[in-house]
Amino acid sequence: MRKCSAAFYIALGFVSLWTTVASTGTCDCSPENLNLLKDKCNNTEGVSDLGCYIKYITSGLNAICEWKGNVSTSYTLYTKQRKCSCVAVHQKDKIWTSNYFLVVLNWNMTAHVIGTSKDQPSCTYKNFSGIPSMMTMCGPHSKITYKRSSGYLTVWVEWGNDSNYIKNFLVKYREFNTTRWKEQQSENRKECVLLNLTPSLPYELQTQCVPIKDCAQCPLSKVIMVPPELTDAPSIQLEIQDHMQNLSISPGQRKVVVKWEYANSEAVDNYNVTVRKVSGESSNRDSFITENSSLTLILSYSAYNISIRALNSAGSSPVSSIAIEQMDEWRDSFGPFTVNITSNSSFSLSWSSSVSSVCYSVEWWAKGQIPAFRPFYMKTKSSTITFHSPLINFQPYTRYYFFLHIRPYKDTCNMKNVNDSETTYGLAQTYFTEGSPISAPGNVSILNITQHSSVITWSPVSEEDLRGFLLGYYIYLTEDNNETSFEVDPSVNSFELQNLESNSAYRVQLSAFTAAGEGERSDSKHFVTNLPDFTALNSIIAAVVVGIIILLLAVHFSFRLLHRAKKLLWPSIPNPENSNAVQKIEIAYELGILEPLNRQRLEESEGCDSSTVCVVGSKREASPLSSPPTTLLLSEDEDSPSIPEEITPPDIPTQVPTREPVITNLNKTDSILSASLDEEVTTFESKDPGETVSNTTELDFIRTSQPAVVFMSDYTTMEIFQQVTMTGIQGPSIQAVKPGLVAVHPGQDYVRQSYFLQEIVKEPPGAFNSIDVLNSEITVL
Repeated sequence: MRKCSAAFYIALGFVSLWTTVASTGTCDCSPENLNLLKDKCNNTEGVSDLGCYIKYITSGLNAICEWKGNVSTSYTLYTKQRKCSCVAVHQKDKIWTSNYFLVVLNWNMTAHVIGTSKDQPSCTYKNFSGIPSMMTMCGPHSKITYKRSSGYLTVWVEWGNDSNYIKNFLVKYREFNTTRWKEQQSENRKECVLLNLTPSLPYELQTQCVPIKDCAQCPLSKVIMVPPELTDAPSIQLEIQDHMQNLSISPGQRKVVVKWEYANSEAVDNYNVTVRKVSGESSNRDSFITENSSLTLILSYSAYNISIRALNSAGSSPVSSIAIEQMDEWRDSFGPFTVNITSNSSFSLSWSSSVSSVCYSVEWWAKGQIPAFRPFYMKTKSSTITFHSPLINFQPYTRYYFFLHIRPYKDTCNMKNVNDSETTYGLAQTYFTEGSPISAPGNVSILNITQHSSVITWSPVSEEDLRGFLLGYYIYLTEDNNETSFEVDPSVNSFELQNLESNSAYRVQLSAFTAAGEGERSDSKHFVTNLPDFTALNSIIAAVVVGIIILLLAVHFSFRLLHRAKKLLWPSIPNPENSNAVQKIEIAYELGILEPLNRQRLEESEGCDSSTVCVVGSKREASPLSSPPTTLLLSEDEDSPSIPEEITPPDIPTQVPTREPVITNLNKTDSILSASLDEEVTTFESKDPGETVSNTTELDFIRTSQPAVVFMSDYTTMEIFQQVTMTGIQGPSIQAVKPGLVAVHPGQDYVRQSYFLQEIVKEPPGAFNSIDVLNSEITVL
């Protein structure tokens, strides 16, 4: 068997050699010629990447050589394996490839490429040498497909004639625009799964078989770009117009404009839009591939489902769907169309005989059910047809909707294209068996009640509880057990009751009725009409008067309550001015009380020590009739008062009356010191006669009214005491007072003492004619 095979390959080699020589003309493979070519064509730049390898083809193992070269260069391939032969070559995309040629696996083989060009005087030469058994090559792949989903990338590879010799393959991949490659080996020769990929990133990949004995060489495939994963579903919007909205649209059809958007539109190659009837009726074309983001459709009044998904070479996005409801509203443009359900498994249709179409389709459904369909063909121009089928199952008390569609095709009544394939001719509703309503109208309300009228509103009975075609409503009005009924049109949901009695009680009930009879009544609603107008006005006035009275009483009691609360929470604080602790005592002394002081001159005695306050008053001589100076000694000791000694200078006339000294004890809190000095007060002198202790400064005083003397007690503080004392001393008539007017001994208790000096200057009758000026000084000895 092997001898026969070897003889076959040898014969085939001779045939190939003869064919090659015949195609290329003369082929001189002698060693002398090859050596001459090597010496002559020493340039190797015109040939690159020369390689020869063994490929598995249908007829068995065959050799092939490839290299890269110039298009304008003419190349000749010489192969030698014990014999020399010339092999024809051809180029594609600057890659030169030889035809397949036979070789012996265990014999060494050499290949010589000679290139000549008219533009270049020198020729190009390059050679290749190898053992065919080590030159078997598998791949690259003949076909590759891939799909991305949830972070996975699945790669399917087809190897062509090499598939029987490849056991596994490798997939090298990396993120786009990165340099680091990753590698994953498959578990078989067909499929490889890449894990943990980033869905939003594109990837680059290459494939190659795993080298084995039968596949010694496994070249890498070209780099394949894998787009990002489409993870989001498109967002869809619809714009629907019918004949009533756009007269350019035929009656019985709707113009549907479908628009959609995709977030990562750059990763999308195109979109797949599928339009199908909800009834499930198939079409020859119900899917559309488009690169745009909108699609315009002309559809009938049936219900449709539209689904859109984005596509690229790596897969598809999640499907986004939207439904188009059937138009079950009555239109005047519909033709005359009636349906009669004859049994639970048959029905008949009737329509106008003027319709020229021969292909029809009927759909029927109940609410909440998937529509059923039946296309049919009318050979004769008939307008009536009856359908019988055990699959049809009509139920009593259930409303069914019927659509009759007209199709323009003559050859077949099946839909060829869902877009612009049919027109709705008519719509009908019918019952197999009607029944009376099993529920009453709901949400009954009484509104706008007046003296003689009111408005009743309600919600209709649901279609499931109605069980027939609604013919109207009954309104039952009861007053004093007298019931009156009204019949209302089925298209309204409110009714005004009129001619009612004022200030009367009424009861209302409602019910719906069909051809089978009246349904349940609603619960009773009670209301009372309003009183007459004048009675209502009087009630309003009385209410206003009572409200005003209550408001006034509330204000009165509120003020009293606030007043009592103020007394309780904020008691009155007594005014110190009104207290017994601070009293205003007006002391008026006649000038004659202290008259003896005018004749005395107080000298320093043993009683005027550090604990004695000496008050010395002096006055400038105002007139020749001035009195002698007077010195007033104030003793602090209560038990041993110091009596001042009166000294009369020799120049004083003896006719001046003698004034007795006034001694006041300062230790008593409530004592009063008041002295009325003469218009002329002498200076204070020492023990030695004629020696003046201090000279007084003249201060002019204006005559004032009798000032008030304020005495302090424990009730007031020291600050208030000082203010009251200074107020009594510093009257508005004082212009200036020395700071040393009152000198206080450190050991004195001023809390229990008060001192006030008040001078009342009065003009005795006939004493002086000029203004008296008083200058006083208080000295502590």
